[in-house]
Amino acid sequence: MQNTLAADVKFLLKDPRTTDATLVSLIFRYENRRFVYSTGQFIEPYQWDTDNQRAYTNQKNRIVRQQHETINAHLDRHRAAFVRVMNALQLAGGAFDNAAIKHHLDNQLGRIRATKPAKVEEKETFTQFITRFVADAKAGKRLNAKNSRFADGTLKNFIKFRNILTDYQQTIGRGLDYDAFTLDFYNRFKKYLTAQGHSLNYVGAVLNGVKMLLKHAYAEGLHQNTDFQSRDFKKIEEEVDTIYLDNDELTTLYNLDLTHDLRLDRVRDLFLIGCYTGLRFSDYSELRPVNITYGGRILSVTTQKTAARVSIPLNPNVLAILAKYEGVPPRTMSNQKFNQYLKELGQVAGLTTPVERTRTQGGKRSTLTAQKWEMLTTHTARRSFATNAFLAAVPTVSIMKITGHKSEVMFMKYIKVSSEQNALLMLEHPHFSGINSAVPVLSLHKVA
Repeated sequence: MQNTLAADVKFLLKDPRTTDATLVSLIFRYENRRFVYSTGQFIEPYQWDTDNQRAYTNQKNRIVRQQHETINAHLDRHRAAFVRVMNALQLAGGAFDNAAIKHHLDNQLGRIRATKPAKVEEKETFTQFITRFVADAKAGKRLNAKNSRFADGTLKNFIKFRNILTDYQQTIGRGLDYDAFTLDFYNRFKKYLTAQGHSLNYVGAVLNGVKMLLKHAYAEGLHQNTDFQSRDFKKIEEEVDTIYLDNDELTTLYNLDLTHDLRLDRVRDLFLIGCYTGLRFSDYSELRPVNITYGGRILSVTTQKTAARVSIPLNPNVLAILAKYEGVPPRTMSNQKFNQYLKELGQVAGLTTPVERTRTQGGKRSTLTAQKWEMLTTHTARRSFATNAFLAAVPTVSIMKITGHKSEVMFMKYIKVSSEQNALLMLEHPHFSGINSAVPVLSLHKVA
């Protein structure tokens, strides 16, 4: 019923033909009646997406974009409040009309004061909201922005963020209500995480997670604090040196005799499936015969993290590995344990090339040298796939169809291609080689 109600709520402009800002109204039709309610939000009609009934948020101007994001958040808040009111009225079983709906909706949105003292109820804290949010998401009652279920890894991270916030509140000796999540909190919390020795990217992930959860709580009408929408309340990150395995190194792993160690044999086979398909660990560890199509030439799978359907040409080595296990990949293990075994595998395979690793840890930037096997993780497989495909001159847009990158800029940051590798790759292009070029190659001899 809740999803049906939410879908039936409309947001329409009061005067869509005006050139000035006009009021956005909430509209709901029921039993041959029409309920109209002012949202208090105004917008110029040309900035309004009529089909999706939302303010456009694709503006280049950051200030305008944030203003429109705030308008949309208010609309989400009104829809959530309206659904709660209608559910309560319908469960009560009595008759109701527009006046009753408006009265209860005004109460939900804090537009009127109670005529007599109401019973004081303990207010749900932000950390309690996170707990409820995760429980609802696990039960399928909450969906992500793509209208699909949240990935298990995402929900685990939300719980991690809740626990970090709980520890922080114990450290400062007080709880935090919603009004406390200001830019001052952001800066203090960032210093707190940094002082604990966390990497800059870890700190950024926690801050971004808190920002995301505050947004969900705001949309539900639990608070009116919009500091989290500030451009200064942002995720911080840095490009960290990461590695990939080239085709020769992958061949070394593939040919490695591990008959004496079935544990590492299983780890090697799973890892190579990832290296040759570009799938995430959560996907390549769950492949089944049904995913193999076109007579064993194409791998088709719906990814867990993004719910996107991807189709990947199959490397013969993957087919050989799958045949080894009768079409079903070897059983998986935890990501943490897999990363541990990967380093052991890399050491056995002799992946000892020295690699510089630069990162900011505990607020200090440092560069260390490590052997390649020490830096192996499950994600190395996905990065190896993308980098090797690019170096093999596979069109970037085709690789992005598999990796899911939305822009070529982000893709180029993701792959690990040195300037020398890029130059060598460009030498093969007709523009630089002069082969089949429509432009005549100019003579370097002196012109008389």
